[in-house]
Amino acid sequence: MKNLAMLAQSGVLTNPTTHVEYLTLVLKDQWFNIDEINDALSQLPGIEKSIRQKDPSAGLTMTLGFSDNAWPMLFPDLSKPAELHAFPEMQNGDRHFPSTPGDIFIMVKSERKDLNFQVAKYAAKALSSIAELIEDIQGYKYLDNRDMIDFVDGTENPIDEERVESVLISDDETWVGGSYLIVQRYVDKQGAWDALPTEHQEKVVGRTKMDDIELDDDEKPAWAHNAKSKVEIDGEEVKMLRQNRPYGNAMEHGTMFVGFANTPSIIETSLTQMITADENGDYDKLLDFVEAKTGNSYFVPSLSFIDERFND
Repeated sequence: MKNLAMLAQSGVLTNPTTHVEYLTLVLKDQWFNIDEINDALSQLPGIEKSIRQKDPSAGLTMTLGFSDNAWPMLFPDLSKPAELHAFPEMQNGDRHFPSTPGDIFIMVKSERKDLNFQVAKYAAKALSSIAELIEDIQGYKYLDNRDMIDFVDGTENPIDEERVESVLISDDETWVGGSYLIVQRYVDKQGAWDALPTEHQEKVVGRTKMDDIELDDDEKPAWAHNAKSKVEIDGEEVKMLRQNRPYGNAMEHGTMFVGFANTPSIIETSLTQMITADENGDYDKLLDFVEAKTGNSYFVPSLSFIDERFND
């Protein structure tokens, strides 16, 4: 597993950092000259390297993902990864997960907001001839890894070997070390959430607020977030890695859901369970207090892919 982990882009398996910047870009035109594309993309590794050297202790990484729409334009000589497809729009009742534009996704993580910004600024400039930056979200660690509704986020993330197995492709030689990524930006309905008593908030999330302890099965309702988002196959839980971070300010804030897995079906199954009311009318009640604004799917290729395709 150690060797497999070494194949991944450096930001894929690591924990969320204090500061993170999420860039979503859309390709400008489908009739590019491939040399123009390669010239633009080849600038990115150098940007990461040069800014990381300014403060190695900050742990700066840049992770790149590419959409189903972008793949044939950026890599016309390569068949796309087997499970790469557009994010599937989902709707059930009043709940909606939109599918929104996004061809290139860049996640910049470090312990310094200023270094993240420098990478973002230069990366956007490097890609400006082929892509337009349509969203730039700056996330950050809030308290003890809590989201803006004041519950700890990412408690159930896999660790060590289980993380590698959950996140990285190991059974496809062409794409070994790669990962699938789904990104959604949620906005909190803070007023409605704050109106709930803490005991009810805990039932919605499925964990205690203060101590971050999972509720017992006899206390946890079927519509709790951690019950509806849990994916099981043959009675065994199958995990993804969430690199979520809160973002925003007192006027508008929420969570960037950033989920990595070795197949997008795991994340899509989780989202389907959350949004769809079952035979008892139960769905993830957390969706009454947040609203999804974006939805994108990407393939995050291995580090060797990046080195071979993008380095001059």
